[in-house]
Amino acid sequence: MRQQGFHSLRLVTAWYHMRRSLLEFERAMPEIEIVPHPVFPDQIAHEHWWTQRQTATLLVSEYGKYLAALARPFVEGLAPAGHGPSPSPWQAEPESAAAELRR
Repeated sequence: MRQQGFHSLRLVTAWYHMRRSLLEFERAMPEIEIVPHPVFPDQIAHEHWWTQRQTATLLVSEYGKYLAALARPFVEGLAPAGHGPSPSPWQAEPESAAAELRR
């Protein structure tokens, strides 16, 4: 993004997974300022969320995903060389990204 002249990115997502989204974007683009802009969907209880079964289930699920995202670098570090996950498309070299677009 810096190569395109951008210095910041506004991240717009639901409040309940902003923390995980920030974690992922900051890892993928450490040189870019990430500006969080949470939204509050009407159908998801924000206050007294624990009284709504659907919201509580959603938040517990999101917390599990957040913990998995936190642990991913450690887990990936345990994989033998050449057996880890594919590189993130966010971190692709500009030349290879442009080549992919031309294909």
